[in-house]
Amino acid sequence: MKIPHEKFCVLPWVSLETSPIGTVRPCCLAMDEIVDDQGKKFQLTNSTFDQIQNSQHLKNLRQQFLDGQQPQTCRRCWQEERAGRTSKRMHTLDRLKHMGISDNWTADAKPLMFLDLKLGNICNLKCRICGSWSSSTFASEELNFIVDREDKKKSFHYQMLRDGAWPRNSEQFWHELDSAMAQVRYIEFTGGEPFMIREHFDLLRRLVDRGYAHQIEIHYNTNGTQYPEEAEDIWCHFRHVEIAFSVDDVGERFEYQRSNAGWSEINHNIELFRQMRSRISNITLQVCCTINAFNVMYLSDVAQWIDRQKFDFVYWNMLHDPYYFSIANLPERAKQAVRQRLSSEWVPESFRSEFDRVVDFMINGASTDGNLLKIKIKDLDLRRRQNLSQIAPELARVIDYEV
Repeated sequence: MKIPHEKFCVLPWVSLETSPIGTVRPCCLAMDEIVDDQGKKFQLTNSTFDQIQNSQHLKNLRQQFLDGQQPQTCRRCWQEERAGRTSKRMHTLDRLKHMGISDNWTADAKPLMFLDLKLGNICNLKCRICGSWSSSTFASEELNFIVDREDKKKSFHYQMLRDGAWPRNSEQFWHELDSAMAQVRYIEFTGGEPFMIREHFDLLRRLVDRGYAHQIEIHYNTNGTQYPEEAEDIWCHFRHVEIAFSVDDVGERFEYQRSNAGWSEINHNIELFRQMRSRISNITLQVCCTINAFNVMYLSDVAQWIDRQKFDFVYWNMLHDPYYFSIANLPERAKQAVRQRLSSEWVPESFRSEFDRVVDFMINGASTDGNLLKIKIKDLDLRRRQNLSQIAPELARVIDYEV
């Protein structure tokens, strides 16, 4: 696949991301949702893929890339690339290079090859770096602390619970999805927790029945708490199935950051998936560690655990939002402590250069006083009867945290 220039991204031509509440972006890192000519966000409950792909919004974005610009909506990728990291843009170029994308680049859309499907926000966890947007359990917890009934109904969290149910309230979307599947070559299922969204298995069965499965690759991001036994008989028909486990820390720190998850349960399920991999040759296993304020001081522990798991691929993901949990916005004192710790502790040699780039990303960011970070941590600590100082004392010390 030939591209016009080295900062080019193919996603605005061939991809759509459905958000957990039914809006659409060209990819999961784009800052802006796609809007119609009146500036109204497209909703998948009443819009077609064709309308979205051929919108003036996406045509303008494509033209920016054709003109050699670096669009502002893509600034998360540019930020990572400035730190020497491999961005989503670069990963996607590598992922899609064998899928026969035409080298003829105009502002018009190409066939829709890549779908990033967040089919609602159903999730059993309430991770600290997440929120009501992506987790029904997080939203329910937030609503429990709003006393007045009318205030609950007016709240953002109530709206997220309602809007997160959009795939179960829209027959049109499923018909639209079925009509697009002949051209689709790659699907990501993220969440929410995709293995708890049962409708997606019905979609996969239809792809098998219609003879499309053999030409489609699937990627999952799962929290690891679910093991769908029935999936083995479905996945074996697809070209490739990659299962990425979101694991950001180990032991009690893992459980603190990902409330409702058990560390032993996660390890048990990963072993079950390893056994499945030994039975089905088209399955590969990945770990996705999202680097954020909670785990950045302990990445050596995570790296050593990962090194023992025999994953097929390791992806070090960078948290950008919420910004107060991004390592780019840590207080300066904390950044210096993290840099010292990451440079002095042992990690497998294969991860050393990646950790150097993590430090560069962190140092290049705009440091804050850390007050909002501490407020957000304390709020959840009090609600969940937890204490960062007991779970991660080194981190608590460098950000001056007290409950």
